[in-house]
This record gives sequence, structure tokens and C-alpha cells, in this order.
Amino acid sequence: MNKKRAIDRIIELYTLFRVEVEYFNSASLFDINIYAESVLIPLLNNVYGLNLKDANFDEKNFSAVDLIDKENRIAIQVTSTANGEKIKHTLQTYLKDKRYKDFDSVYVYILKTKQSKYSDDTFQKIVDGKFEFESTKHIIDSTDVINEVKSWLSMNRIHEFREILEEQFSSDAQESRKYYLENKDVLDTQTIYPNILEIVLPESIFVGKLNIDRERVIKRSWETEYKLKLKASILKVIKSHMYHIGIKPTTDWNEFEGNLISFKNLNDDSEPLSKLVELGTVEMFTVEEFFESGENYKMAFGRLLSLSFTELLKVKDINWLPKDRVYRFNSAKTRKVTWKKKNKATRTVVKEHWNKDRNQIMAFQHLAFSLNVFSIDNIWYVSITPTYSITFDGKRTHARASKYIDNQKKLDRNQSVYNHFRFIAYCLRNKIDEKEADYALIGVKKAINMSLTFKKNF
Repeated sequence: MNKKRAIDRIIELYTLFRVEVEYFNSASLFDINIYAESVLIPLLNNVYGLNLKDANFDEKNFSAVDLIDKENRIAIQVTSTANGEKIKHTLQTYLKDKRYKDFDSVYVYILKTKQSKYSDDTFQKIVDGKFEFESTKHIIDSTDVINEVKSWLSMNRIHEFREILEEQFSSDAQESRKYYLENKDVLDTQTIYPNILEIVLPESIFVGKLNIDRERVIKRSWETEYKLKLKASILKVIKSHMYHIGIKPTTDWNEFEGNLISFKNLNDDSEPLSKLVELGTVEMFTVEEFFESGENYKMAFGRLLSLSFTELLKVKDINWLPKDRVYRFNSAKTRKVTWKKKNKATRTVVKEHWNKDRNQIMAFQHLAFSLNVFSIDNIWYVSITPTYSITFDGKRTHARASKYIDNQKKLDRNQSVYNHFRFIAYCLRNKIDEKEADYALIGVKKAINMSLTFKKNF
């Protein structure tokens, strides 16, 4: 498809957009949110190279504007009203609520057709130099978008934009929007909280060539209690060497292609792990440079994140159980954790199960959970799945653990599971004991929420 045909198709699709807006306006069914979220965000992001999102995602009933790009400090009001009074109201609200402190520029996107001229003098009296706004630049409509696309030299960019429009204005997409708008009064929306947290990554990762004589380490192990086989894995060899030279066991490192990788500074002589690498071979990379270098690097990075979570949890006395593939709150007696900064609450994470006569402890029930690290579009997340661990004495797994766990899970309701998730997320983000050591290499952000829309009587 040549450029003219591609542009003609873009104009045709954009015309469908305007016709759709006109139809729902005339029927008093227009809902700006569905256009902001499903149509305009991908279009404007593609054309202007922005990273817009729905302003209400971060703050419910966000005032003055509908779309925000925090990275580029741009805000956009979306409206089907093109007159100057609507623009004045937007600017006045923007000023009153001090949105200019977070966004240098505000744009107004007119869904229909903007006026041929606006009174800039009136607007500038409102703006008063506190942020950027000129009617010829900051009030835009479909014509401005199409003119921008026409100026592109790259046919690939033009085709990519056309494909976005084809997707947004397919018959299925239009029918879906029509169904929502015509039935929104019989639809219900609830907020759900997925069991995932975004990971706060360190800035750097260190890579150094391992300085270990494998054969010597294996033979030396034969003189100790922990004897290695000749075919022992490299990880076992490294751990044996760490033990021999007196390095305190840690988990926040990994072997990758003959190198040791860690978020700890391997160039720092005071860092025990630096003793495992050859002098002068350590390189520092940004984490993005590392995990974007290829699939193997991404897998190694994800594994290092998992190992670092193990170290983070260790300082909280929450240990990794390799056989069960879960993390368990440790204790050989009842253990309670106080959490929440406001309205403090206490949760029992280890409790005793007594016999009927209450003269013998039959088992300990530990709160436990599994973690799974993954990435989407180079953003890293960890999912949390709460469960339980049952022991005889706070350490050894009970012979009837599976039955105990099954019975307990039958008692748990959705709200109980969600409360476990919230508590575990709190433990990952905060110290849970006054004596807990600092561990600042990785962390997690607050839990995210999503809106789920469904038909009430479906």
C-alpha cells in the first residue's frame, strides 16, 4: 500500500471515530472514559511518542485532565465541547488544583472539530506564566493528528498507525463500545486486586569472572563433612569454596556463563563475594543493559531476583523450603507479627495445634507462600500465592501436612486469601521486627488494583 492510499484509509477510519462520537453524543450516551482508555491512549502515544495513561488510574476523580504522562510531564483534557468557555474552565481547574507542579504542558483534545480561532489573551491571563498553553499548539483535534502522520517519511510508522486504527474501529470494537454505553446502567464495576507486585529494581548489576579452582575445591571437600562428587554442579562448588574461605552463606548471587553475578558491588573489597572473582574482571551494568541483552540474560536476571528475595526474606526469619518450593515463617512456638502503620493489627503466622486434652502440641501451622518472578514489557513483577506449612517441631515437615493444609484451605474464603496476600506484601515492603537487619537491594511497590466490569444479572 502506497503512502496516499494509507493516508486515505487513515482519514476514513478517523472519520468513523468522529461519526461514532457524534452518534453517542446525540443519544446522550457519550462516556469520555471509554474513549480515553480504549481509543485515544494508543493513538496519541503512537503519534506523539508519549506514555499516556488514564489519570484516574492513580487518583480517582482526577481533576482538570483525563490523560497524563508523568515521564514527559504532559497532561491532556479530552472533550467533545470545542468552545472557548470549556477551554477556560479546564485551564482554571488546572491552575486551581496546581496540576502545573506535575505537568509542564496541558493539551486539550477536541473529539469533534476545534474552532478556527480562540482568544489567546483570555487564556494567557489564566495561565499567568505558570505552565505552557497556546491555542495554536495545545488545542488539537483529528486534523492535527492526521497532518502529523502525513509529515512522516517512514512508511512503517504510517502502517503501524493505520493498524492501530483498524484495530480500534473494527466492527467488533465498535459493537463492544456500543454495548457498553447502551448497557452501562446494568453493568457493575468492582475493583479487584491481583496477587502481583511490581519489583523495585536496583540500578546496577555486577559481573565478574569466577576465580575458583574446581578440582582443588572438590578434593578439599573430601576432608570435610560435606563431600562433593567429581560431577558436582558449579553452584555446589562455589558454596563449598565459600565455606572453606569463611564467607557467610548468602543466596543473592548466581553463576552465569563462568561469571558471578550479583546486585552487590563486587568491586568493593569489603564485600565478601568479591573474593570469588578475579581481580580486574568485574564490570558494572545497568540492570536494563543486562536483562535486555538476550533471553539467556533475562532468565539469569530473573533467577538473581528470586535469589535476592530469598535473602530479603531470610533477614525476616522467613526461610525458603526447596522441597516444598515455598517460603515459611519460622518459629517453634506461636509467632505473631504486628503490621500496618495506622490502626495496628496483629497476625498469627505460626500457631500451635494441641491435642484434645491440651497437654501435647500435635503440630505447628506456619503461614507460607510461593513467589514467582516474571516480566512484562521489561517491567518486573512478583506474584504471591499464600499457603501453609505444617511441622512437627517448627522445622520438620509433618507426615500429615497435606491433609492439614487441604482442611485449612477449605476454611479459607476469598477475603481470607486476599488478606494473606496483603499481609505478605506488607512484610516484603516493611521491617517486621525491631532487630531486623537492613536489606535494600530490592523491594516491591504497593499492590495494584484493576477494574472489572460485568453484567449484574448475567
